[in-house]
Amino acid sequence: MDLHQIQINYQLNEDRILFRASFRGKDGSIQEIRAWITRRLFQGLWPGIIDSLKTQVKLEKPQAAHASAEIVSMEHTANVTAMQDSGGFTNKFEAQVQEFPYGKVPLLITTANFSITANKPVCIHFVSDQGKGFEIAFTPRLLHGFCKLLMEAEAKAKWNLNPVLPGEALLPRTSAVLN
Repeated sequence: MDLHQIQINYQLNEDRILFRASFRGKDGSIQEIRAWITRRLFQGLWPGIIDSLKTQVKLEKPQAAHASAEIVSMEHTANVTAMQDSGGFTNKFEAQVQEFPYGKVPLLITTANFSITANKPVCIHFVSDQGKGFEIAFTPRLLHGFCKLLMEAEAKAKWNLNPVLPGEALLPRTSAVLN
């Protein structure tokens, strides 16, 4: 199964992020997995993603390991811009799903395990409280797009976790007047 689409939306009534991933089979059929990302999971997931991005730079560009934070920031900008230019964030999530392997009720994800290997996509294995799980291999472009969607959902949630990428300044969300 190949990853087809990802959708991430904050659900106010649940105070959780709904993560939907659809996969296309070789026969063209589409399966969808739905999962909840809680504030608690987000707190562990975000640092894991950041560590993965920096580790990938160190593995694939060892001569630039000292500047991994800056490289991650530049790669994020380049990948997100490329996705925006190709319409990657404007496509609607397709509803042509033929199968829900874990049902239509979202899994409550409690753990995210990372696998990082040089010159391969970062794999994140999401595991639910009932032991059910799924894995997604994130290419660099897809992982940066996933970061953008997570950052937007966290901002809507107003969890005040302030997820930032390495190399970016942590700016306050509110403004103040100094006299």
